[in-house]
Amino acid sequence: MKKITFLITIIIATLTSHAQFGDCGLINLSATGTPGNNYSFQVGSNVDSLVTAGVISSNNVQHRWRAYHYNNFQDLFNNSFDTSSTCINCLWSSTLSQDTYMSNTIMDTLTMMLNMTILDNQTCVTIFGVSFIPSNNNNSNGGFSYVQMNQSTGIPNVNNKEKVLLKTFNILGQEVNTDEVNNEIIIHLYSDGSSEKKYVSKLTD
Repeated sequence: MKKITFLITIIIATLTSHAQFGDCGLINLSATGTPGNNYSFQVGSNVDSLVTAGVISSNNVQHRWRAYHYNNFQDLFNNSFDTSSTCINCLWSSTLSQDTYMSNTIMDTLTMMLNMTILDNQTCVTIFGVSFIPSNNNNSNGGFSYVQMNQSTGIPNVNNKEKVLLKTFNILGQEVNTDEVNNEIIIHLYSDGSSEKKYVSKLTD
């Protein structure tokens, strides 16, 4: 039986400490775009280089990437421990260490991502978001950025039958107070795994 470590908080430069999460704490994920391209972004992991350098010991590293629409948290959570290569109700999937997700339309402002890194003795699971700001599409990263998810939004809550608002984020992944938001897109996360995207604009006197 493989041990599964679930990570829901990611720091762009590094994951949480190695002492707390074992080999999973050494894995860095990335998401970036290409200037002028608003239809795709690239995701990648450093785990193969860690194995080559002998930092992580694993005879057979496997990768699972899945992309989900921002309002499809339920399927994302439901499949967060499915290590098969199948893609159930997701927008895109890959088994490569680095790959490109390409959309048929202009990319949404937030794409939810699931990454699973399967090692010999454990599976590292990470949920994160990829934010896209169209006005920054000509920047070096194409307007795409890696979004840190808040750790307190935990998996045990998603099967709660009562729909309760857990957290509210802006498109940069920052937790916000809805009373203080204006002229901004926000995303509500609920206890049943669903989410709701809103544009908030308040009239001022």
